[in-house]
Amino acid sequence: MRTGRARSVAALGPGLMLITCSMVCAQSSPETSVQQHAQKAEQDLLAHNLAGAEQEYRQMLTLDPLNAAAWTGLGVLLYGTGRPQMAEETLRKALGIDPSDSRAELFLALSRADLGECKDAEPVLSKIFEQQPKGNLQRVTGLALLGCSASAADPVPAIQVVAKLRQLYPDDPDVLYESAELFTRLWNQAAGDLMAKHPESYRVHELAGEVYAAQNNYDQAIREYSLALEQQPNLPQLHYRIGQMYLHKGDPDADDKAMAEFQKEKLIHPQSAVTDLAMADIRMHRHELDEAKPLYQEAAQLDPTLVEARIGLAKILLEQHQTEAAITQLTSITAEHPDSAAAHYVLMTAYLQDRNPDKAAAELAVFNRLQTERGESFQTKLDALLSGKAPGSGQQ
Repeated sequence: MRTGRARSVAALGPGLMLITCSMVCAQSSPETSVQQHAQKAEQDLLAHNLAGAEQEYRQMLTLDPLNAAAWTGLGVLLYGTGRPQMAEETLRKALGIDPSDSRAELFLALSRADLGECKDAEPVLSKIFEQQPKGNLQRVTGLALLGCSASAADPVPAIQVVAKLRQLYPDDPDVLYESAELFTRLWNQAAGDLMAKHPESYRVHELAGEVYAAQNNYDQAIREYSLALEQQPNLPQLHYRIGQMYLHKGDPDADDKAMAEFQKEKLIHPQSAVTDLAMADIRMHRHELDEAKPLYQEAAQLDPTLVEARIGLAKILLEQHQTEAAITQLTSITAEHPDSAAAHYVLMTAYLQDRNPDKAAAELAVFNRLQTERGESFQTKLDALLSGKAPGSGQQ
């Protein structure tokens, strides 16, 4: 069973241990020596001296074996330093002395989750994840709960946990990683079931086409999509995908083949704005402005968020030397979509056409900045991560 061990030490941090240490200092025996060890433990945690803090906890327990808070503090420390087996034993002792110790209950559940004892851990983790206010402790609890529920036969609980984690901690790297792990696993399971139970289904060919397309194996992708269409001629999006594969291949007749596929797509899916955009781009490439304009207009009407269609209309205005109108339209686009590198680039060309070099230079600077920020694609970063080489290092 998959556990959350990769999460616990780094994600826990000294802050959560200090919470428990504060409890020890507040609840310890009134004897001066025990208090002194508690204070020293807190100082060691602040200094990240975990070995020293552990020694202080053990000194406290030598003096006061029934100090539940000290057992809890030691258990949290053991968990946070990657020793869930010892943490479990220690935290059980804490709860044996004080069954109401909610902190010991939580970290006992976290330890059990790391040990794969999810049957005992999940009820506690689920309760605390729902009740705990937003913060690091709730995040760690949710990640542990996800680690347990992700391997269950029923994926619904894990999906619900992921949804809440993504809502509460949308930019957290642990949450994003665990989300990717879960959905990749579910995709693999579903794809495996599809191929095992319906090996000749058009959906298998469609799925294979997507895989080949992701691998840039355009010929095989076209073949698989075409096989799917033989079984389901009115399947939406496939003619569009085939057209895109032809464009990616870049053969001399790519535009003609792609246009034929896009026209078939519109017969099946008349509301496809991206198909209109693709056809408009081909017409624009051929300098067929009168044919491109209505296609851009329809694409923008069908999908107002499709900024590329509005940029295409502005490019037509520039081709027709309606520079002022193009600048007005492009200025509006860049105001609404400041991260659109394409819009800034076309606005730059418009300012050059308008003989305004200062504004053109400003737009070029924005364009270059956006391109630099996006220069490293996800695949480049992933390849660098897997190979251990810096992106662009050129090492073999």
